[in-house]
Amino acid sequence: MSDSFSRYWANEIDTLALAPQSRHICAYGEFPITGRIHPNHDIVLVLNGTSSGVCPPDLDWILPGRAGLVIADAVSAAFTRHIDFDRIDVLCWSWQKALGGEGGHGMIALSPRAQARLKAGERKAVARLLRLHNSDGSVNNAFFAGRTISTPSMFAVEDIHSALDWAEACGGLPALLNRVANNYAVVADWVNSTPWIDWICTNPAARSACSITLRLAREHQAAGEKEDGGKIVAGMIRLLEAEGAAFDIWSYGDAPPGFRIWAGPTVEADDLAILCEWLAWAYSETCEASLRPEAGVVSHGHFSPSKSRAIQPSTERSRLTAALESPAPQTLAECYDAILFDAIGVLISENEALPGAADILARLNMSGQPYYIVTNISSGSDETIFARLRGAGLPIPTVDRIVSAGGVARHRVLEELAAGRLVSYVGSADAAHEIFDKHPNLHCADTAEIFDTLVVLDDEGFDFKRAADHILSTFQRRLVEKAEMPCIIAANADIIYPSKSGSLVFGPAIIGPMLQAGLAPLGAPPISVEFMGKPGRAIFDECIARAGTDRLLMVGDQVDTDIKGAKAAGLDALLVTTSLNFGELRQGENGAPDYVAKNLNQILDGSLFPHLIRPTMHSRATDQVWQLGTRSTD
Repeated sequence: MSDSFSRYWANEIDTLALAPQSRHICAYGEFPITGRIHPNHDIVLVLNGTSSGVCPPDLDWILPGRAGLVIADAVSAAFTRHIDFDRIDVLCWSWQKALGGEGGHGMIALSPRAQARLKAGERKAVARLLRLHNSDGSVNNAFFAGRTISTPSMFAVEDIHSALDWAEACGGLPALLNRVANNYAVVADWVNSTPWIDWICTNPAARSACSITLRLAREHQAAGEKEDGGKIVAGMIRLLEAEGAAFDIWSYGDAPPGFRIWAGPTVEADDLAILCEWLAWAYSETCEASLRPEAGVVSHGHFSPSKSRAIQPSTERSRLTAALESPAPQTLAECYDAILFDAIGVLISENEALPGAADILARLNMSGQPYYIVTNISSGSDETIFARLRGAGLPIPTVDRIVSAGGVARHRVLEELAAGRLVSYVGSADAAHEIFDKHPNLHCADTAEIFDTLVVLDDEGFDFKRAADHILSTFQRRLVEKAEMPCIIAANADIIYPSKSGSLVFGPAIIGPMLQAGLAPLGAPPISVEFMGKPGRAIFDECIARAGTDRLLMVGDQVDTDIKGAKAAGLDALLVTTSLNFGELRQGENGAPDYVAKNLNQILDGSLFPHLIRPTMHSRATDQVWQLGTRSTD
């Protein structure tokens, strides 16, 4: 697996229980070692990793006389290099990718070997739209001659015809590949001559020519990305959006902070050259601004599209300055670039939306106000959490609005695994494999006899108390044999939380204090615990990186996680009072909320606005001319 979509395929195979699988995992930006792949197994691969910018260097390792099938996700792959179709048995793609259309129809091509497998294989229950068999069990060949179950959009059909007519007028596939090669050369020349930018995929033979992914050079990344959580890249992107120069070039959700640039055949090489100039300008502006504490941050929002002619970096005053002269806000939400919402207790209870939650998100969607769901849920991937919240009736537009403790912990755990360390998890196997993928060095803590790192997930579907005795013994053995302790990565940092009945119960993070107390008589040193979820800093750094600003308001219902965590990260916080609040609340103490409200609607109805006091003072929250008071309100 070399990119995010490879992982999605692997997870679907697990979900459908099709067969046991071996996952060939490599570092982001690389392609797995093909010599380890069994030639007689079915092989699933992505031919163009649009999230990582990685392609297979070649397909020579796929044997002509193989026993297994080769199933390939071929989205836009035809435009990055020649595909040897004799080595592919099942090819999947969609109309709109790479040619600029909006058809969105998924397509599939089956080799004779794949059709033979359909005839001989065991039939499985699938959706009607995916059934390829006739009632007698034979393959329905009519589908491969144009028959459809439901009538597709004729606009979509004409759209792809128009795109193909354009492609033929250009000279067909060879001409389109030449256009892509020219586009790639423009970006490659710029990267090679620019010291602060580098490829995510460092191997030219495995690098996609049309799905270009870039990051700051490692020496610049060490200075800017690791410490600032991607703020340099995020600041650049926000400037480019504000100037109408580039949109949607932020790297994919779980990729390293960087840029994802489409350089396919519909893009002009001259436009890419101009984009490179814009990137250089944005880098200079962002690095200079980072040295000026008084510099404001441009408000994120929807900007008018750029004109049809190519635009150049402006030497005049940018919208960064103009944002500071915008009208004074009238609601609390308008004082911030983005709102951070806790999930459980603020937006949902169990799997149902709380009163007013769907309405507040819908209003923010209409106004263009960015927001993120910041949750300690670590019982599944961000995609699973997104589906759960959408199923509860919350109109969250995209999965990248989910910032979960599990998702943040994923990056840290993968670092441990890449370094060859043994990692055990407290939580269900399904949750761990969905978040981190399967790995030979990743095991459940209640069975592992030795590990270097313990990662704490949710206790949904897992009795962490049952595993505590075994984990204690493992820590004790490590202490006696090596005079050291495994470290703990706490995705879910909740030591206590409210049960369904409203009473308090111990959460999975209690394992840390339990171990420390149990090992104290042995003279054990303090156990190192890294908190990925709230109130730890890591999850808030991820929010700042995604929003591209620290002018954020955290809305939560728990003092010890939501409020104190936000305040420790330098953010403002609003406590929504519910029957499930717990944690001490003392106004004026370090970590107390800036606001207290009884319902979410007060963020937008202006009722909190009277407490934005002393209009001539300067505020950190807005970096403009309003100061936020610390008040509660009815």
